[in-house]
Amino acid sequence: MPQRLVPTPMPNSQPVTLTQQELAQRWGRSVTAIGLCSAMGMGPKYINESGSVKYPFEEVQKYERARLMH
Repeated sequence: MPQRLVPTPMPNSQPVTLTQQELAQRWGRSVTAIGLCSAMGMGPKYINESGSVKYPFEEVQKYERARLMH
């Protein structure tokens, strides 16, 4: 009986979440500035997991697209 080939999923090249440090590096800002924006309710939506702030990559992209200047 011939063996059926199953496609191998491609590895996801984008991270699922970003830390405050990673977001700060992406935007060229300080970690403090990112934290202050989050505390003030500004910036992309985030998840607080046991005191560790994570930004879903999709939310970061939505936030960036919403602020594009024409």
